[in-house]
This record gives sequence, C-alpha cells and structure tokens, in this order.
Amino acid sequence: MIIAGLASIAVTQGGDAAVLILNNGLKKAFELIITLAPIMCFWSGIMEVADASGVTRIISRILSPVTSLLFGREYKNTNAMHLISMNMSANLLGMGNAATPLGLEAMRALDKINPTPEKASRAMCMFIVVNTASIQLIPSSVIALRSMYGSHSPSDILIPTIITTLCAFIVGTASAKICERLFP
Repeated sequence: MIIAGLASIAVTQGGDAAVLILNNGLKKAFELIITLAPIMCFWSGIMEVADASGVTRIISRILSPVTSLLFGREYKNTNAMHLISMNMSANLLGMGNAATPLGLEAMRALDKINPTPEKASRAMCMFIVVNTASIQLIPSSVIALRSMYGSHSPSDILIPTIITTLCAFIVGTASAKICERLFP
C-alpha cells in the first residue's frame, strides 16, 4: 500500500513530491515512536511491579469467573491464565502498550499446552478475540496522547470508549462461542 501510494503520488505530482511526503511521514512516525516510548516503558514497569508484588495474582483471582467462562476451567490454574489475566488487566486500564508483550507471552504459554500444535486451540482463538476487543475502563494511553497533542478535554473519550469496547467484547466473544459450537 505504501509503495502504491508513493507511486501514485510520483505519477500525479512528480518524484520530488513523493520524496517530500515520504520524508514527512517518516519524521512524523519517528516523533510518534519517541512520544509513545516513555508511556510504554512506564506502563510496562507498572505491570512488572504489580506482578512482583502479587497484585496480578489478586487480579487473576478476581477475573477467574470470567476467564473460566471464556477459556474453560481446564486452564484455570495455569501460567497461561495468569498471563491472560495480566493482559486483560493492562487492557482494562488502557495500557495497550504494556498489554502487547503480555499477550505474546500468554499466546506462547497457550501454545505450549495446546494438544494439537498444528492448529490454534479454542482458547487461543478466544484469546485473540478478547485481546483484540480489549474492554478499556480507563483509556490512559489515548488520553495521554490527546493531552500531548493539545486536546482541551482529553478525557472526553472515556464513556464512548467504555461503551464501544464493551460492545466489541460482547459481540466478539459471542461470535467466537457460536463459531466454537458450529465448527468444533
């Protein structure tokens, strides 16, 4: 898509315009990465402290009824479920940047206990849905970005975010459960 876009610009506006747009885009991407890196490091550190202090085990127990319903009781006391709970906690708090490494670890843990390694397990498919929908109670990363870019009321997105992510979670998990029954 990037190559097609640059080719289109080069044909319609000339090669100099394509190079200028490419340079501006790269500059903005680099600035965004530099802006997001401290936020990601901060929230990843918070999750490490929460894990070391045992807070994540408490959160895991609180989320246990939901995770058992979604993933099945056979995963209840596994490392995979602990990592899934940490990922869900990070997503609930809007720490998507911290949730990503936790999600990758959770998927690796689910893969280790997958009885059929050549296929994604039911739990792996459900985790992708849950992680993608990711209910957010406090979209902290987005609020921080809105604040950095000069929004006068960066937290105005709070209620719409909760409603939207809750709807995505309900529709996604319901669809996954239906597909689970139709295509075992």
